[in-house]
Amino acid sequence: MLADIKKDLIEKISSADDENLLLLLKPDYDYFMQEAAGDVTDELSEEDKAELISMVSEPFGNETISRKEFDEAIRQWRIR
Repeated sequence: MLADIKKDLIEKISSADDENLLLLLKPDYDYFMQEAAGDVTDELSEEDKAELISMVSEPFGNETISRKEFDEAIRQWRIR
């Protein structure tokens, strides 16, 4: 299975003539290979890590509004 996926990707990349496509793919490949090699937070300072943990720990969604409130706000915005 893994060998088939690799073979398929190699064939697609080898036949690609679009430089923009390859330039688009390269950063993603580099990022995910770096992530596999280590933790992406390794380069953060202890202070930045603490801030990141704090942000992730905050409750999510308590700043949302209902669809009705959103529609009303958009309606008000459009008539100004």
